[in-house]
Amino acid sequence: MGDVVLALPMVQTLKKHLPDAMIDFLCIPGTEGVLANHPDISKVIPYDKKGGDKLDKFIEILSEIREEEFDIVICPHRYTRSAILTYYSESKVRIGFDENSLAFLLTNKVRYIKDKHEIYRNLDLAKAIPGIEYDEGKVSLKPQLYPSEEDIKTVNHLVNRSNLIAFAPCSKWFTKQLTTEKSAEIARKLLLDGYNVVLIGGEDDIDYCMELESRLNDDSLLNLCGKTTALQSYLVISRSKALVSVDSAAQHLGAASDTPIILIYGSTNISFGFYPLTSKYAIVENDKLECRPCTDHGRDKCPLGHFKCIVDLSADEISKSVEELVKFKTG
Repeated sequence: MGDVVLALPMVQTLKKHLPDAMIDFLCIPGTEGVLANHPDISKVIPYDKKGGDKLDKFIEILSEIREEEFDIVICPHRYTRSAILTYYSESKVRIGFDENSLAFLLTNKVRYIKDKHEIYRNLDLAKAIPGIEYDEGKVSLKPQLYPSEEDIKTVNHLVNRSNLIAFAPCSKWFTKQLTTEKSAEIARKLLLDGYNVVLIGGEDDIDYCMELESRLNDDSLLNLCGKTTALQSYLVISRSKALVSVDSAAQHLGAASDTPIILIYGSTNISFGFYPLTSKYAIVENDKLECRPCTDHGRDKCPLGHFKCIVDLSADEISKSVEELVKFKTG
């Protein structure tokens, strides 16, 4: 979902440059909800690449893409399946990064700069459209999200507290997310500081957050994990004084909301270009480890077995960062 949110500034910028263009967005199921009601997107094309007969699914989505007869296909991903879909779309203009695994199938290749922010990398793809008169004054850096009236009503019903801190401790990658012990330590400190802490996360994070809720046993903790959609989580973050998040999709929802963010890095760091570009933020990380960063995406386990990048983090340091950023938002 983070990749989807970070692609929105490119979509928004393209629409400002080419207002008559119809822009479709292909993404995997479970991420399309964040695109709901977006005025710059004509159609969302969900592609379920997991489970069942993968070849049949691939052929089905490829047929759908071909039927659309796209003039231009932009591929921000650098992986084989995306490259093949781009090539066999039969579009005359196929734009992607030079690090794409099948870059020779592209008509327009763009240099992938590792330490450049992902939003700027994606905007480089937009610049590669033949004949576009790229105007920096029409660039949109902040992802725009559009919750519905029903989303607002739902969040009004679920969240009737003030002095909120949104807390997103989970990631699909083990080495990016906090241990439950560390999350409990951080949440307990925030609760002692007088905040109401609201947990946010997806369905895969429900068991984690239920265990955390049980550990803390505090009425000032509100567990919304698995109970809100992406756009509803965005609204919860928007109402919070700050967001405490690991390197996951939540930080990108936070950046879209202008809420100050305390970004906790485990096995990754800022050098890969994933950080809150459009929101005030502070980074908390263990920068004394020679083994960091050990990966750009995350791992299923710590390759050295100690997981010091998370275990040795200080809850007090995170609490101090929260205080500083809350002052920024209120002051």
